[in-house]
Amino acid sequence: MNEDGLEIVVEYCVPCSYLSRTMWLVGDVLTDLQEDIKSLTLVPSSSGRFEWTVDGELVYSKAQTDRFPDLDELKMLVANKL
Repeated sequence: MNEDGLEIVVEYCVPCSYLSRTMWLVGDVLTDLQEDIKSLTLVPSSSGRFEWTVDGELVYSKAQTDRFPDLDELKMLVANKL
């Protein structure tokens, strides 16, 4: 972990209308882990992308799992980088 906090990048598909789901998940992750997060960047994308990267490491990819993560799963994946 970066000693100043986690750097999170969330890439989401705009044409797929993933923004509302992305914002819901980001909001809950921020609520629980905001003290441990240095930055959180949203990256509009296409091609069905929904990926979370923490400190440069891909922790979740919809393309790899063929599904969205549930909230607890995503929080655990991010928190494991602390």
